[in-house]
Amino acid sequence: MDTKEKNLPSTRWFNPKLLQLKVTLFLLFGATSALTPYLTIHMQSIGLTVEEVASVYLTLLFTSCLSPPLTGYLIDRFGRYKPVLLTSIVLNAVSHHLIHFIPARDATATQHRSWNVSLADDSSALFINAVICPNEVYLNATCTSNATTSLPTYLTTSDTRCGNLIIPECAFSELSTGSLTLVERIPLITEYDETFWTYLAVRFVAASMLASTLTITDPIALDMVEQYGGDFGREKLYSSVGMAIFTPLTGLMIDACSSGSGPTETVYTPAFYTYDLLLLGSLVSVSLMPIGRKVPSDSVMKDTRRILRLPPVLAFLAFLFLLGNFWGFIESYLFVIMKSMGSPNYLLGLTYTVGTVASIPMMYLLERITQRVGHVNLLAIAFFAHALRILGYSWITNPFWCFPIELNEAISCYFMWVVATTYCAVLAPNNLVATLIGIAGMVHFCLGKGVGAFVGGFLIARVGLTLAFRYVGYLAIGCGVLYKLVHLLWLHKYDGRSQSSPEPGHPAVAELVKRRASILPKVDQFGSVVSFGGLTRTKMDDARGCTVEEQAPLEKG
Repeated sequence: MDTKEKNLPSTRWFNPKLLQLKVTLFLLFGATSALTPYLTIHMQSIGLTVEEVASVYLTLLFTSCLSPPLTGYLIDRFGRYKPVLLTSIVLNAVSHHLIHFIPARDATATQHRSWNVSLADDSSALFINAVICPNEVYLNATCTSNATTSLPTYLTTSDTRCGNLIIPECAFSELSTGSLTLVERIPLITEYDETFWTYLAVRFVAASMLASTLTITDPIALDMVEQYGGDFGREKLYSSVGMAIFTPLTGLMIDACSSGSGPTETVYTPAFYTYDLLLLGSLVSVSLMPIGRKVPSDSVMKDTRRILRLPPVLAFLAFLFLLGNFWGFIESYLFVIMKSMGSPNYLLGLTYTVGTVASIPMMYLLERITQRVGHVNLLAIAFFAHALRILGYSWITNPFWCFPIELNEAISCYFMWVVATTYCAVLAPNNLVATLIGIAGMVHFCLGKGVGAFVGGFLIARVGLTLAFRYVGYLAIGCGVLYKLVHLLWLHKYDGRSQSSPEPGHPAVAELVKRRASILPKVDQFGSVVSFGGLTRTKMDDARGCTVEEQAPLEKG
């Protein structure tokens, strides 16, 4: 390889060799954020119950664990990135589009339940005369209209919050003069039937292909930056831009297509076709990328036994798993609770944009904040940020209050993960930093997220959306307090004992901070952490002044 080409300065304003990398990251992550955030509410639209949604997420937990090693085997088998990436993109598009063709369950009503509903004096809420909340957020009224009104609803017997009730505007005038009898349809639904198993099979393949696709992006980005110059954080920033743009854009298109379909029907076709078009564009972009052959990397789990003998590491991983639970819960059911408030789909998408955009300036203050506050305190704050975000949605009745709530995502997700990766440089011995980053990613993004989505679904089915969010939010506060207490009473005595306990300003930590911008976009559950490990270890060892073998450059072609 030409040495001059390999050492292009990272300050160069335009590097033509990295243009296709930017386009590919923008399209791939833009496609992912255009569809996957809406899949939970799409599952409900075809008739899956909350328990079945939870079961789906439990099964998908295994895709995050199986896909990275399978992808690594295929890359080893062929010796090149490009054929594996192109194949996974094609299978990714086909399998996800098949989800769109899964027929909805038959919602033929077998019985009806009547509810007597009255309007509050200030017209700000509805009261329902019953002892239990209705199962549906939209109930049949005495008239039918495409225009609807959504108001918070409470039981008159106990003041229990039922979420928001959507009624036709033509029936609203009747409520203004007295009470109105609404009828709830109770469909004949057999759980875990053919619809569920068909969806589960297709979704399992689709999620595996998605994880494989995203797993390969980081080693490609790392290797191309190493070969042609540039900055990893700047290149990964384009994936965040794609996420910030396409999630709300897809929501707008869903709203536009659903406007004439009746008040209870949502058309998700735009999300699936946007996904297809962006992946098609990424196929063209990947085919033009100057990707070389695979660089051998170390196994992430090789030194697991050694790393897990350290008490502060065990505590760190345990609480990182809990953080993953809270993240998995809100990411899986955020759109569900917002839809219960009558949120338009474009607003659902904007929740992604707010968190992503807010995280960017914060990342550039990371090193300074970490020096002043400390890693443990920042991780404890991440619990409280999750709690504020989760509790916030249990308190509001207007979905447009999501904007100040979603600012917490910058701390609880993006900021937290960069703090966690730099904390790995503090906890682990020199030669195990990359291993700990890989294990931390698996614990948080794979195990934690999957368990949180699974348990959260069953909690919602038992106590309802609002109470489930409230209970989980209070639990997040308790975990944050517990982590700080455990550190104060026990773990603080291990601070500084490790041979690799650098301060936040140490070059080892600074190298990780340098890659701050979207080190791991939230739609990538696991792959980025695994692939990030190989190059990170080389960089970390170099920063510490140890003698290590330099990473071999990519072979051209």
